[in-house]
Amino acid sequence: METLLQNTKINHNSLKKFLMKVTAHELTELSNPCYYPKLKKNYFELLHLTGLKEQDAKTFVKRFYKGTKYSEFLLQKDPIANLIIFIMFYFLKVNDVAGYTTTMAYFIIRNYANLIHKQISFCNEYAFKYALEHLAKTHLFSREKTVSNSLYFMSKEIMRRYTKGIKEGNPEEIGKMITETRTRISQSIKSFAEAYYKATKSNTIIRNPYESENDTDSKKYQELVQDKHQRIIETIAKKICVYKYIDKKAIMDAKSITKINMSLATLLSSSLTDVKYLDDIKNILKLYLKNLTDVKMLCKKEYFTFLRNLMSIKRTTSTLYFKQQIQLIVGKIIDDINHKDRYERLSSQSRFMINLYVAFYITMILRNTIC
Repeated sequence: METLLQNTKINHNSLKKFLMKVTAHELTELSNPCYYPKLKKNYFELLHLTGLKEQDAKTFVKRFYKGTKYSEFLLQKDPIANLIIFIMFYFLKVNDVAGYTTTMAYFIIRNYANLIHKQISFCNEYAFKYALEHLAKTHLFSREKTVSNSLYFMSKEIMRRYTKGIKEGNPEEIGKMITETRTRISQSIKSFAEAYYKATKSNTIIRNPYESENDTDSKKYQELVQDKHQRIIETIAKKICVYKYIDKKAIMDAKSITKINMSLATLLSSSLTDVKYLDDIKNILKLYLKNLTDVKMLCKKEYFTFLRNLMSIKRTTSTLYFKQQIQLIVGKIIDDINHKDRYERLSSQSRFMINLYVAFYITMILRNTIC
């Protein structure tokens, strides 16, 4: 720690101000359901404010834990976590308790952010709130009322146990602190996620778990969810048609499922990046989201079966339906790329696979963006 400190050019006031501003903002937002902190971009700002380079942080990690049992642990090898801990060490070194306390809270929030993304990838606000209010009274999130309060409480607990070790720059104590912090937050999130997913089993994407479908509040909830879905639809459609986004991962995954050749897959995907298809893609995404009744249908393995089922519908009373809209947009693309004669000579199975590819590609961009 001391060796690394000698290589720094820390702007004390700017560093403290930055951490206090970010941490205060995150703690405020974490009082809201389904708020996921986004902290990755802060890493390079912290390096800048400490006068360090990314390689300095990586080299420090290798040197700091050498000779301890933590030298081979992936958790302790994280340069971002160790940079934050080094900043704690610095604030303690200059007797800035407020700076140290803020940095510890930031460290706890970062751990939460990394874990909540893994446990609950596509979040429903009402299900989140419902789960929070129906946890066991002994659960940290229930006892402290909000996630924000819970994380701040945990930061105080970790400070109480490990401030001495951090101030001394003790690698054994710091390694132990990293493990304990991760474990405690993980345990709280996992038990909360179990309660959350129970709340999502009965149409929580489109239904308020507090009210019956006939209640005024439920109607307001429906409007809220529809508005949220509309924003997602607008974002994805513009991403494809206006900003000309091509998702290479979606191309490879959709191609792998449908077995169409690479040149055709690339041609279909690149053809979609035209503003003329904006409304078509919006309709497709709207009908797709309308049929969702469980988060697993988008973010888990059930996604693949669910989409195939949508594309296999043979009879429906609906004027507009997902499979129909996919067929319409494929027809337009085939005309635009002058493949109509070739397309019509294909077998019905081959034509279906082309339609299925487009269905997978468009919804996979949604999936890759959200999940």
